[in-house]
Amino acid sequence: MPSEPAAPAPDAATPHDLDAARIARVLADEYGIAVASLEPIAGGWDGEAVVWAATDDDGRRWSVKVTVRDVAFGLHVASSLALDGAEGIVPPLRTRDGRVGAEVAGVGIVVSAWVEGIDAVDVAIDDVDWERLGRTLRSVHDHLPPQRASVPRRGIRRFARAPRALLADLDARLAAADDDASTAAVRARWAEARDRLDHLARAERALKRSRTPTSRVTLHGDPHLGNVVVDRHGRPWLIDFDEAAVAPREVDLMLVELGVLFSKPIGEQHRRRFRDGYGRDAVVDEQRIARFGCVRAIEDVVLTMQRALDAGGDEHLATIDGILGPDGLVTLVEHELRRLGLEPPPGG
Repeated sequence: MPSEPAAPAPDAATPHDLDAARIARVLADEYGIAVASLEPIAGGWDGEAVVWAATDDDGRRWSVKVTVRDVAFGLHVASSLALDGAEGIVPPLRTRDGRVGAEVAGVGIVVSAWVEGIDAVDVAIDDVDWERLGRTLRSVHDHLPPQRASVPRRGIRRFARAPRALLADLDARLAAADDDASTAAVRARWAEARDRLDHLARAERALKRSRTPTSRVTLHGDPHLGNVVVDRHGRPWLIDFDEAAVAPREVDLMLVELGVLFSKPIGEQHRRRFRDGYGRDAVVDEQRIARFGCVRAIEDVVLTMQRALDAGGDEHLATIDGILGPDGLVTLVEHELRRLGLEPPPGG
């Protein structure tokens, strides 16, 4: 077996191919966990992973993630942070021979203690301890990156192509697509959003030209409220380090402060409390946060529209409407650009 979970070969199994019986055998063999019950958890944004809730014979609960992604770096980050005593961090359970994850049929299996609590997206926004969450994220950023695993990502982009190129790609795809109901619905939304997204692309380009040097830190990579659990004492726990990276701190700060979950918009008072916990001594580039917001907003819209074209369905259309809506990331980034006086001239 490889020393860490790795991306599968083309003919390897997928997370959905592993049934409860096979996962239970891995938990027994690799982790020494005698499984009493094992149930899949519905939901989640990662189509390359399945999460199970396991209960062992002693009544302890475990989170079991089955994934095809290379998550070794994030696992080492969480493990190292926990060893250093960072609050609000759940480390992966080590296998019998000391690895941060197991592997079967080319699929990684990662186990961690189950955090008893409520997903932060399901609690009132004022019930999130923003100061404590800020302290937890600062501990991540102040932590030296582990050297035992390669860093899979070093910036905000999830696509190799620049924002303007992504917009042009979707223009071409929609022009060539069949005239069915699903495509028509996407075209209508694209027509309404295209100028707004082009505005963000121009702003991103202008901000990139004027950017200043910055340091790179250890990142969680995706610290929005969908990856925070609030326990029964009100303490926030930052989970799911799959997107961990080494990049400017503003990548993570954008994902918290601009709020990428339109169903849970955060207000200025929440941002202030978060910054108080994070530490006012940190040197933060507000323009870089705005620039990263432009990139993320464009990628989110383009990716969701691509999924709507591929699969159809009202779910993707509703997500598009949310991203573009009054509490969505596109609107929040537009507000941030105006607040900072960073709007580029038309056609610039």
